[in-house]
Amino acid sequence: LINEPGTRYDYSNANAELIAPIIERATGQDYASWVSTEIVQKLDAGGGDIWVNRNGGVAHSGCCILLPAETFAKFGLLVMRDGMWDGEQLLPTGFTDEMRRSTPENVHAGLGVYLGHPYVELRGANNPDSDPFPTYHSAPYLRDDLYLFDGNSNQTIYMIPSEDLLILRMGNTPTRELPWDNSILPNLILDGLLK
Repeated sequence: LINEPGTRYDYSNANAELIAPIIERATGQDYASWVSTEIVQKLDAGGGDIWVNRNGGVAHSGCCILLPAETFAKFGLLVMRDGMWDGEQLLPTGFTDEMRRSTPENVHAGLGVYLGHPYVELRGANNPDSDPFPTYHSAPYLRDDLYLFDGNSNQTIYMIPSEDLLILRMGNTPTRELPWDNSILPNLILDGLLK
């Protein structure tokens, strides 16, 4: 350990990567099968591929699942609905509230999601004091309850419970000459809705 637990926030996939072997040991199913039967099929969503570290190896549960856009949108809706889908509680009640709870070490991060408030122009996944790759936010989000999955190459799911609104952005990695502005898309849509 470099820092005393609970004293510093740093981005790490390591904790999420432990989920796959834990699920496999607890259920006796491989991770891809479990995700398929317990989440994807219950959402009536399209499946895809889960990356593994080698043929027959360990599944990556911390990143890089390859799914259709509609399935990612349904994941976001599942989270916005506190884990409820078609009358079935797929996530523990209150889990998404816990996901949106930040810590003093990083007020912009919860459990696997990022929080849109309070406003900071440049922020990213790493420690707020030492983030070498911050994401640009040209303006505050127009709703304080906005939270998001902010993935690799700016693949983003914005969730705004107060407006019952989910926005999914998938596409090519923005260029360095024209950096991605995380606030433009949701603010443009919210501005149109609020008028």
